[in-house]
Amino acid sequence: MKEIVIIGAKENNLKDIDLTIPRNKIVCFVGVSGSGKSTIAFDIIAKEGQRQYFESLSSLARRYLQKSNKPLVDDIKGISSTVIISQARIHTSPRSTVGTLTETYTYLRLLYSRVGYPIYDSSYFSFNHPSGACPKCKGIGTEYTFNLDTVVDFSKSLQEGAIKHANYKPGKRLYNILSSSRRLDMNKKIKDYSQKELHFLLYTDRVELSNKDQGFIQRFSHEGIINRLKRRAGDLRGMSERKKMTDKPFLVPQACTQCHGWRIKEESLKVKINGLNIGEVANLPISKALEFVQAIDHRNASVIRPRLLEQLRFLNEAGVGYLSLNRSTDTLSGGEAQRVKLARQLGCDLVETIYVLDEPTAGLHPKDLRLVIRNLEKLRNSGNTVLIVEHDETIIRASDYIVEVGPGGGKKGGEIVFTGTREEFSKSETSLTARYLYNPQQAALKSKKREPTGTLKIEHAKRNNLKDIHVDIPIGMLVALTGVSGAGKSSLVEEMIDQHPDKVVSIGQQAIGTNKRGCIATYVGIFDHIRKLFARRNEVSPSLFSFNSHLGSCQECRGLGFIQMDMNFLGNVKMRCEKCNGKRYTRNVLEYKVYQRNIADILRMTTSEANEFFKEKGIKEGLRFLLEVGLDYIELGQTLDTLSGGEAQRLKLASRLTNKGEVYVLDEPTSGLHYADVEKLMKLLNTLVDHDNTVIVIEHNLQVISQANWIIDLGPEGGDKGGFIIAQGTPGQVMKYQQSSTGRYLKKYVNAKLNGK
Repeated sequence: MKEIVIIGAKENNLKDIDLTIPRNKIVCFVGVSGSGKSTIAFDIIAKEGQRQYFESLSSLARRYLQKSNKPLVDDIKGISSTVIISQARIHTSPRSTVGTLTETYTYLRLLYSRVGYPIYDSSYFSFNHPSGACPKCKGIGTEYTFNLDTVVDFSKSLQEGAIKHANYKPGKRLYNILSSSRRLDMNKKIKDYSQKELHFLLYTDRVELSNKDQGFIQRFSHEGIINRLKRRAGDLRGMSERKKMTDKPFLVPQACTQCHGWRIKEESLKVKINGLNIGEVANLPISKALEFVQAIDHRNASVIRPRLLEQLRFLNEAGVGYLSLNRSTDTLSGGEAQRVKLARQLGCDLVETIYVLDEPTAGLHPKDLRLVIRNLEKLRNSGNTVLIVEHDETIIRASDYIVEVGPGGGKKGGEIVFTGTREEFSKSETSLTARYLYNPQQAALKSKKREPTGTLKIEHAKRNNLKDIHVDIPIGMLVALTGVSGAGKSSLVEEMIDQHPDKVVSIGQQAIGTNKRGCIATYVGIFDHIRKLFARRNEVSPSLFSFNSHLGSCQECRGLGFIQMDMNFLGNVKMRCEKCNGKRYTRNVLEYKVYQRNIADILRMTTSEANEFFKEKGIKEGLRFLLEVGLDYIELGQTLDTLSGGEAQRLKLASRLTNKGEVYVLDEPTSGLHYADVEKLMKLLNTLVDHDNTVIVIEHNLQVISQANWIIDLGPEGGDKGGFIIAQGTPGQVMKYQQSSTGRYLKKYVNAKLNGK
């Protein structure tokens, strides 16, 4: 078949739609947030393609593969096997690197084992194998030291909270162990401790202790605080997210003093090719590693070298040439992770495959977009179908076919607004996206006139690739941190947070929670008001209206509204609870109403619907915050574990809209946002600044950068070639800097919009 045909799609918010998509083309799905474009691309086409392929395998093999079920469609035709390239983090272990993920490092190990001297087996060059790993850092390449002043406040006693680590706060278990040990005076200032007492507190090896105060022997152990932190940091499995949260403020990472950060044991590091050992090559920027391999001329490399060169070129062409092969994948941004996965796919020779990508431009400077387009065209020209969920203008204009879903988000979306070629798209009168692209509003390019009320100084910033820079960030303004990928933007923010921990609030795109019991209404604090309103009107207890309480929740599904069953090698089946019909509550509770609606009806309302429905001040206030951050389409009962990164970030912002005098740092807040949504976001950010806050955004989006009050541009390139301040000033001033890539592209963008292009 030359087409993918979907008939009667009802998944999520889709309104029984029919859709025909041409195969072997670059097809771009556009539309506002929550419109249903990701549902079509990922939840229907991608998952059905994987499901049908997995169904062809044996039941034994399927037990070890990702499980999925048939989407809610009447029929779907023209599907082939699919490859999903999403922005999801690849792996949380520091042992997974760019080199191991793409298998480039495997070829590099083989090269050293065949060309280097003396000759060792390939495992001697593996940092994940006992034969090759550095014995001190166990192949991680990093060791940790501690600045005592960040761990201990010597002017306080233990009772007063002298230990700054959360696990040692008064009342916590480790604090109670110290108290029960009877070795220390809990009310004595740490500065007055003897050397023996200080050693016991901070550096003693693990000791077994006991206490007989309660009439029986209690046994417990104590380990010096610094020793314990070092041991946790050196855990072979890598630090868990919980450990990172509690320990990270006290850790000072540095390259392992034994292997110099190269991860490999000393014996293997003595093996060199053209003067470099494998650790040095793996720590080079990929673009430099490519030059190194190109220069190798040895008969034993004739088979290995071509494949290694090919993989390094793909990584370079994917726009991540500034990364190193030894870069841990848990440190990659979502956009970087996606481009690494894309490079891996470019090394395959598959045909008639459907590739589904989620915003491949995420985290990319406009300068690098041509690389992405070239790679997408390469996949298409190899006989594959490329489906992209994207908002970037350059990618949309480069697509062969465009599908717009909308017209709004949530319940107001789920319909096909437009399908056609890019030529037809440019003339469309029904497409909201085409209206923004081809009929731009000049007013949207203007930034508000503001004067700074002070400066936030960052001095001697040397983190990662920063070149000992000094930066004065204006307070009371909307500031954009710009530059190509790897220029040092995130490193500068980390320095800012470290140097001003009490002033800077970082609002990232990390998930708010994974608990399927937490919902939007609970997070913004309006669910208590709603439950109390129901209780007051019906003269019953508010607990009846909590789906997490056993009093009113359906006991069959325990208030979830669904029952999930593990079907072994088939996908997990999420079935609507038959007892409550997905409403979460008992029949008795659903009889209580407010304004003719029961509690389940309320939880199914979108923010905008609830805003029209309720008159109560406490509820209206919380809803106003959601509306201001552009979450008007989200249902009050939607669980927090289903939010995208951008939605989670905006929800965090909603809880801070009344604060004043804060310095907020946002990492790519436009991620996943349509042009109309970006307009709403800009109103929100300007409102925050008008309320005496400072907003700093790490951004590549020219729609946002053009409206900033001040731009700080880093570069000129990524990795070792970055870390400098290239330009600072207003958008108009930065556009005059010829050496600034951001300035050049911003000038081109503004001129195009002013001329209606």
